[in-house]
Amino acid sequence: MGNDPELWPDRPRRARLHALSPLDSVKAARAAFTTGAASAEDIARGFLDRIARENPKINCYREVLADTALAEARAADNAHRAGQDAGPLAGICLAIKENIDCPPAAASAGMGWMCDRRPPVAAPVVADLRALGATILGTTISDPGAFDVRTPEVMHPSDPALCVGGSSGGSAAALAAGLAHGALGTDTGGSVRIPAALCGVAGFKPTWGPGALQGVWPLVPSLDHVGPMARTLDDLAVIWAAMTSAHATAPEAAPLSVGFDPAWIADCDAKVQADFAQRLAVLANRGVLMREIRLPSLDQISDIHRTIFCTETAAWYRANVAPGTALPAAAVASLLHAETIAKGVYLAACDLRRAMTKQVDAALLDCDLILSPTTLIMQVPRDTRSLLVAGRQIDLTYALVRLTCLFNHTGHPALVAPFTCGSLQVVGQKSYDLPRFAVGLFD
Repeated sequence: MGNDPELWPDRPRRARLHALSPLDSVKAARAAFTTGAASAEDIARGFLDRIARENPKINCYREVLADTALAEARAADNAHRAGQDAGPLAGICLAIKENIDCPPAAASAGMGWMCDRRPPVAAPVVADLRALGATILGTTISDPGAFDVRTPEVMHPSDPALCVGGSSGGSAAALAAGLAHGALGTDTGGSVRIPAALCGVAGFKPTWGPGALQGVWPLVPSLDHVGPMARTLDDLAVIWAAMTSAHATAPEAAPLSVGFDPAWIADCDAKVQADFAQRLAVLANRGVLMREIRLPSLDQISDIHRTIFCTETAAWYRANVAPGTALPAAAVASLLHAETIAKGVYLAACDLRRAMTKQVDAALLDCDLILSPTTLIMQVPRDTRSLLVAGRQIDLTYALVRLTCLFNHTGHPALVAPFTCGSLQVVGQKSYDLPRFAVGLFD
C-alpha cells in the first residue's frame, strides 16, 4: 500500500485522542489532588481500571505495576494529609518505555533474549519521577531494541490499519488511548517525536546529555536521548518543569520570529504542506515574524545518519552483547551494513555532523525557533515498508526520520505538538526550556 491519502477517503485527516475524562489533564489532576477533590489513589485506580479494559485491545503496556503504583499513590496521599509536600507530580500517572530500568518491571528493551532482565535499581530518571511524587503505572512496549520506526506489537488506538510509529510506540499509544497522563520514551532518530506525531500527542527530545542515559539500554550512544511525552503540550510543559525543577507556571515570552526551510517542506505530502502553511498563517496573524532559513540537505542528513547510526550501534553491540545472541532483524541489518563502512567514511560523517551543528546554531541566531512538520505524512499504513518521497520510494525508517534525525546529531532540543490538522516540530537553542517557550505557539 502506498502513502497516497486518496486511498483512504473516509478516514479523518489525523488520528484523534480518545475522549478525555475530567482527570486526564495533568493540570486538572493536580488541582483535584491539591484541593482534596480526588486522591492520588483515586486517580491511579481510574487509570488502572481503564488499562484493564483497553490494553487488551491495543497492547501498549508490557507490564502493569498495579501494586507498586497504588503504593506510590497512597504514599503521596499520606504525605498530603500530613501537611507535607507530596511533590509536584503527586496525582500524576506515568508510563515508562521498557528500555528504561523501572523496577520491579522487566527492562527487556522489547527483545526476547532479555525478557527476564529485572534490574534491581531504577534509572535515575525514573527514580527522580518517583521522588517528585509521580505514580508509575507500568512499562510500555518498544520496538525490539528501539531500532525501528514502527512498533508492530502495538495497535493504533484510533484505527488498527495505521502504524503507531516507533520505537516509543507503546508510550504514544497509551497516551492517545487515555491510559496515562504522560510517559517516557527514548529518541535516537525520532523515536519519541515520530510516534507522538502519528498518535496525535506531544513529545520532547531534550538537549543531548550523557548523564540522562544512565539506566537506559543503549542504541547509538552519541544520538540517544530520553524524553517525556504527554497528551498535550500544556501537560508536557508541566511534567518537564517538574523534571527540571522549573516550578514557575507562567510560560516564557512567546517567540517573536520562527524560521523554516522551504526545501524541507517540499518533500512532504501535499496535505502536510497545506497544514504547515496554515499553521504559519496563524502565527503570522499573531505577529510572529517568518524567516526562510537554510538547513542541511535532507539527503545529506540521511547519509550521515545511516553511517553514524550503523557504525556506533554495531560497535556497542559487538563490545557488550555475546556473539550468537538472537537479535532483531533491524539490528542484524545495521550490524551487517556497518561492516561495509570504512573508518574514513565514518570520520567524514562525524566531521559533517559538526558542520551541520554549526549551521543549525547559526540559523537559531536569526530566529527564535525553527519549525517543520514532524513527518512527511500524517497517517502511515500499518504494514507499509516504504513511502513515496519527492517522487522516490524510500525505506520507511529513513522516510520517517527524514525531518527529525538531524537534531539527534546536533543535540538541539526538539519537541512535537499536535494541532488541529497535524503535528509541528519545534527546535530551539540548547539553553531553551523549550516546552515552556513553545507554549506561545499553540495557546
